[in-house]
Amino acid sequence: MSDPAARSAAACPICTRGEPLDIVADLGVAWVTAPPAAALPGYACVVAKRHVVEPFELEPEEGHAFWDAVARVSRAVSAATGAVKMNYEIHGNTLAHLHLHLYPRYVGDPFEGRPIDGSASAFHRSAEELAALAAAIREAPP
Repeated sequence: MSDPAARSAAACPICTRGEPLDIVADLGVAWVTAPPAAALPGYACVVAKRHVVEPFELEPEEGHAFWDAVARVSRAVSAATGAVKMNYEIHGNTLAHLHLHLYPRYVGDPFEGRPIDGSASAFHRSAEELAALAAAIREAPP
């Protein structure tokens, strides 16, 4: 494998498994994941289906569809949770497969006035809460 992208995909746990963990919605170009334990209520992650590391590596139409999916999910999460702000984070330092973390922010949340600690898992969401979040995302207009 001389192609760096192919080598990267071969080592990617999402690509090896065929999908990420904790999928709550399939939006065509991306999956939406939401694990039971999260740093904040309403946390979700938009994961590109095609293995790329950076958003600019997506083909133009695919890139537009990815950002449309991000907007759709953030609108749905905001409406479902009453968040006052949405934080968007793309890192890829630990998992080099394009994914965007969505952190809804609330007045008085544990990270008010400072950055979010994404490794914190202070909130545990029930199956019913995750199902409601998934329904809000799936039913949100594109």
